Amino acid sequence: MTATAEKPRTRRVLLAAFAVIAAIGHFLRDVLGFFAEGADTDAERTSSDTVRGGVMNYRTGKLDDGTDAAGWYEKN
Repeated sequence: MTATAEKPRTRRVLLAAFAVIAAIGHFLRDVLGFFAEGADTDAERTSSDTVRGGVMNYRTGKLDDGTDAAGWYEKN
């Protein structure tokens, strides 16, 4: 008789543990989202500028491949 009584109790304990873990996961997701929204980023600087390198175009203030006809570049 104890084996049949144990199944519903074990199931309830597992469901309660899953609910607690899910609630903690949702809380952590919300906290991380809150901090990610508050992060300061520079809208003018893109990751492609830092990866590809290039020559500083002083007219636009960005790095490019040095082929802008109206750009102002340093003399070599």
